[in-house]
Amino acid sequence: MNEIRIDETKLGEAMEIIEKAASLMAERDCGQDQGASEELAGLQQDLRELSGNKRLRITDFQRYWSYTSLETIARKALMAPPSKSNVTNEEIKEIVLGILKHSEAEMDWWLEYLKINTGLVNLSDYIFYPNLVGLNLQATLEQIADKIIADRK
Repeated sequence: MNEIRIDETKLGEAMEIIEKAASLMAERDCGQDQGASEELAGLQQDLRELSGNKRLRITDFQRYWSYTSLETIARKALMAPPSKSNVTNEEIKEIVLGILKHSEAEMDWWLEYLKINTGLVNLSDYIFYPNLVGLNLQATLEQIADKIIADRK
């Protein structure tokens, strides 16, 4: 099973890059302003190199403050993207039972990991809105895990 690893020494630099990019996108039209567009591309490249994630898009952080903190979004940027693996039913159960104990960034990572490895595009509904997937709204994490295992593709 995958593990989440973050190089804490890079957190400050990631936060700085994201904040600069978000401010740039808020203050200037990066689609029309060639200088702003080039500066944004440079910040994207810096963040990609720092994180090792060549698929990272700096525009994903444009309005991060409307839904999360700078530290949380920087931690997400430094996490390697989850990948497909041969996750077992027992591993799924272990992840689901422990999912609420994680930070916001880690929880999002595990939700994406489960989504990729179960084929359930509405995976977060199972955890946060179990009534939308045929369970009682007060379903236990054990019941939710069993439902994810039963419904996996």
